[in-house]
Amino acid sequence: MTATRTTQLSPEMALLVRYRKREGSPEPELGVRPLARKISEASGHKFNEQFWRRRESGMVTDISDKDLAWWAWGVGAPADELAATGRTVAADLLRQILTDQEDKAAAAEQAATRAADALEGFLRKAYADIDALKASDAEKARMKRFLLERTRQVLDREQATTR
Repeated sequence: MTATRTTQLSPEMALLVRYRKREGSPEPELGVRPLARKISEASGHKFNEQFWRRRESGMVTDISDKDLAWWAWGVGAPADELAATGRTVAADLLRQILTDQEDKAAAAEQAATRAADALEGFLRKAYADIDALKASDAEKARMKRFLLERTRQVLDREQATTR
């Protein structure tokens, strides 16, 4: 005979499970492993997938406000709904996380724009320098192709290291 265990999840865990599983939505369920990885990268501290599985299953019932807020951020649960479960400190932390993540995204976008502008300026100057050389048009075209090829190699290498 197999033992069965029924557990009643806390309101905040039920909320997070509902958002992670995308109940009532045509969107696919969020996997615990990729979600834990995403939260770990964004938060700067390790989120273990087993930690979350034990809480979602009801085996472990305690969860800190900080961990709850990060998990809510990861699954896209609104702060107001989290506050409605009675976890107002976690909801406030979630609001701060959302603000911080928006600020980081804006800063990254600005940095990317500045980098793209700098690269474009560099290439325009390099093209002008090549055009100023006393070389045949075919030789100048070869130099420009080489410059673009090397630029693509560098960008591809940088893109590979940021994944």
